[in-house]
Amino acid sequence: MEMDEIVARVKNGENHYFEHIINHYEQKIFITVIRIVRNRAATEDIVQDIFIKVFYSIHKYKHTGSFNAWIYRIVVNYCFDYLRKHKYQTIEIASDVMDSRYPEKILLLRERNEQLEQLLQQLDETDYFVLLLKYVNGLSYDEISEVLQISLNDVRNKLHRSKRKLRSIVTTEGGYFYEV
Repeated sequence: MEMDEIVARVKNGENHYFEHIINHYEQKIFITVIRIVRNRAATEDIVQDIFIKVFYSIHKYKHTGSFNAWIYRIVVNYCFDYLRKHKYQTIEIASDVMDSRYPEKILLLRERNEQLEQLLQQLDETDYFVLLLKYVNGLSYDEISEVLQISLNDVRNKLHRSKRKLRSIVTTEGGYFYEV
């Protein structure tokens, strides 16, 4: 069943179809939120709150853009509100429990993730979100434009500029991300 049909059914009062929306978006939204707020405990609460907001706001979705962009606009706005209220207080993201039989692999993954986070922190907020929405969430340029409320040209320029900046940083500093 297509997402538009699922949304239409939920809007028509068939609330049990909302489970399909949760199943489709839960992991993607979790990854997006944790990368923005960098606090695992807060992320779990925020994701739950976002789905509650989506459920009670779905009747406002007018099909003028994609549902994908509409839901990610809610995610980004909610995260911005959270960060404003908590004045960007973040804690280190705890890694999921990994297979302890390979401690060197765990160490390398942690180092790589830390380096990636350091690289991404050197971007301005909008550039960071453009990369996140494009490569983590797989949104199209049009959807990113709609979510961040910037022009399509700005999306293209920010994506190109941020990748170039990351390449430049990696080239001068070295590290795991030589393939960027």
